Amino acid sequence: MVSLNYVEKRMCPIGLASHLLGDKWIPIIIRDIALFDRRTFSDLIKGNHEGISSGSLTSRLKRMVELDLVRVENSEKHAQKKIYFLTEAGISFVPVLFNLAAWTEQFRSPSRGITAMVKPYIDGDEKLSRKLLQTLRDIHIKKSVEPEPLWWLFEAETKPLISA
Repeated sequence: MVSLNYVEKRMCPIGLASHLLGDKWIPIIIRDIALFDRRTFSDLIKGNHEGISSGSLTSRLKRMVELDLVRVENSEKHAQKKIYFLTEAGISFVPVLFNLAAWTEQFRSPSRGITAMVKPYIDGDEKLSRKLLQTLRDIHIKKSVEPEPLWWLFEAETKPLISA
């Protein structure tokens, strides 16, 4: 059997990214964890507007753990509840999501309301994007803050992004 590492080393970067992430659900799950703070299986399945099935969610979460996009931890409050956290690789994928959003805004007709929510990020506000990525690291890697709902919508200069 050929190792995945051997196969990866022979692929072009775009082909490899497509091979690893070329799935409808993985970007959506990253979006839901990063931007909507849906970090449990229940939150992900209930909050998903695209209609992911429980079987698809289960297999994608397992794949995302294998790809080191997310890590899973047991909840301190509920013995059987699992909580999903983005890894550095998962956090670094968020700007790719905004680039995808910018592309669809330019060439297709996505929801105007949702597009307005992410407009500062898809327009390339670098300072705001850096703040978003740092806050995601604080939430998911350092676990030093608990996010407010839709914390990333607040303007960095005028309102706090999170509460400590």
